[in-house]
Amino acid sequence: MSQEMASARRALSKVSTDIKQGQYISAATAIRDVARLFTRSVSMIKNEQEEFTTLLRSGCDLLRYNREITKYFPLAIEYTPGQEGALAALMNQLIETLQEVSTQDAIRQHEERKRAGLDKGRKALADGELDEARRAFGELIAEYNDDALLETEIVESFVQANLYDDAARHLSAAAKLAPDSAHVLNRLGIALRKMKNYDQSEQYFLHALNIEKSDSNLHFNIGRLYLDWMDWEKTVASAENALALDPDFTEAAKLAAYAKRKLAEAE
Repeated sequence: MSQEMASARRALSKVSTDIKQGQYISAATAIRDVARLFTRSVSMIKNEQEEFTTLLRSGCDLLRYNREITKYFPLAIEYTPGQEGALAALMNQLIETLQEVSTQDAIRQHEERKRAGLDKGRKALADGELDEARRAFGELIAEYNDDALLETEIVESFVQANLYDDAARHLSAAAKLAPDSAHVLNRLGIALRKMKNYDQSEQYFLHALNIEKSDSNLHFNIGRLYLDWMDWEKTVASAENALALDPDFTEAAKLAAYAKRKLAEAE
């Protein structure tokens, strides 16, 4: 037990340093663990109890008046001797809140990093620096090799630059990463349509529709494919499917009307 007490004392004595360094979870964990010692009726001599009580109160004060903590944690951080069980529960709440904030910050940082990498690659494409663009996109994929949406963004970037061979390589990877994502399949279907790969575009759209039949945009997009393919009957059917789901879908109404005129002209 003396080893446990010594470890607790070291952790508590670091609370001030941890807080200054932004290690809030570590500080809260130290306070919680010592509070739990009290609830377990651990034998302490009077001097030890007074020492730990002082350290707990000091640690709570540091947390309570820390601006970063108060930004995310609205509950008052207070310690009353004899209420160590309540303090341990409060620290658990604080730790959970801080972990959630940490996760959100990590996600935000990753999204910012991906966006910066995409911007770098797209700028290189716009400047005609194809090798630099491929390198920038390649570095992104090496870091985030399980991100189907990132692969899809890169596909669309290469399609916009008319680099269809590059687009096709990333398109295959995106499809493998998210074979059952209607959103990804829809975007890949659009890219394939722009690449004039109508057969494969249709396959992707139909697969997406099997997953999400009630998406009016999907019906419109496959109708847009059939328009490029000059299959007027299927264009009308797809546009009308979109309108049945969304009667106010203006572009779908225009698509249906155009295809009907083409059918009439062919008669």
